[in-house]
Amino acid sequence: MKKIFQTILFIFSTFTFAIGQEKISIMPNPQKIWIELGESKKYVNFDFLVQNNSSDTLTLSKIVATVFDKHNHIIHQRFLDNNGTAPSIQTIPNRSFTGQERKLIFNPFSEFDLGIALDKIEFQFTFISTKNDETIVKTVINPQNYKQKQSYVFPLKGKILVYDAHDYYSHHRRFDYEFAPIKQLGFTSNFMRYAYDFVMLDSANNQYVGKNDKPESYFGYGQKVYAVADGSVIYASNKHKDDATFDIPELANNALELYGNCIAIQHQDSSISIYGHLMQNSIKVKVGNIIRAKQAIASIGISGSSFFPHLHFEIRTSIKNSAEGLPSYFSNIFILATEKYLKLKSGLPETGSIITTK
Repeated sequence: MKKIFQTILFIFSTFTFAIGQEKISIMPNPQKIWIELGESKKYVNFDFLVQNNSSDTLTLSKIVATVFDKHNHIIHQRFLDNNGTAPSIQTIPNRSFTGQERKLIFNPFSEFDLGIALDKIEFQFTFISTKNDETIVKTVINPQNYKQKQSYVFPLKGKILVYDAHDYYSHHRRFDYEFAPIKQLGFTSNFMRYAYDFVMLDSANNQYVGKNDKPESYFGYGQKVYAVADGSVIYASNKHKDDATFDIPELANNALELYGNCIAIQHQDSSISIYGHLMQNSIKVKVGNIIRAKQAIASIGISGSSFFPHLHFEIRTSIKNSAEGLPSYFSNIFILATEKYLKLKSGLPETGSIITTK
């Protein structure tokens, strides 16, 4: 009798799980998920495409992330739920899915201690219907350590603030390609997933002198930009004024329009480095040129979608709207720590850090 009861219970559980999968589809994106290795943390940067296949309105109430070892034993677990007066699940916006609706959720569990192996991570999502019924859906990822195939030198010289990198709160990380106006332009993934914004500083770590109401007030404006590795120029635009504007509809034809004056260099491993918001008439290369690492290629400007002079830098898979971002590590950077600079062994600059290339 006990065995029959267990069998019935198993069938019921399997049926419930199948119903959940029919109601809600969850797909991690991109398909290949990389693990970045920093100085003290590991990072997994990806998204969930969530599709409500039912006619019900379903609201996300809980996410559980469970890490398993090679023996399938739990070694780490964390969650967001709707418990308390200010529930942690509210850190996920747009949690209600009407019938047949599809949205993007940025993975909220992106940082782990270096000692935790991330071979298998199971994500369990719980949704509540308007009738207070629960639907539970699970999805599993198997991320891999990212191994950079070649060395990159830093694209600037001097003292630099990592103004915005690609942590959970960075605008680079939070590019919603399911947002209708963006999706209509043909974007299907996050090309700036691992991008950086770098700002030049003076000796006192100031970004500008006087008022910051004109580009010339910034110490970085007009400073040289260097190629991070050997490669071939596959894109170079020099037509944009330094006025922080760009043609939004043109993004459907040219994804790099976002960066105004911009250079794209393809490297030996097929990765492409992007240098954006460059100063008009500062570009020293053209399509087809062979470039060497550390070669000066342009100067910092404020062209394209830019609030102030800085260098936007990223590595990506292509220059098309379907491009995905790739991690990047630099061989020659030091981080400011308690009034002295220490070698950044991982080569991974993080948001808020002050670094130098001395």
